[in-house]
Amino acid sequence: MLAIYGMSERTLARKLSDEELNFTQILQQLRRDLAVRYLDDPKLHVSKIAWLLGFREVSTFTHAYKRWTGKTPRQMRTHGAY
Repeated sequence: MLAIYGMSERTLARKLSDEELNFTQILQQLRRDLAVRYLDDPKLHVSKIAWLLGFREVSTFTHAYKRWTGKTPRQMRTHGAY
């Protein structure tokens, strides 16, 4: 059993549920936030960012990023933040 800060998996799941969250939602938010931050660094290629975030294909990352922000990674770099 996994213990995070002295908390069992079940307790963590209950606390997340109380906040109407789940692990997948938290992971997706973290990936989105990191993607935005990484895209601010022009030295990081989109393929590297995709890999850092755990995507096997750049196209999968591009689709996820567009779902999260409404823009592709290339559009974000060209036109800047929201």
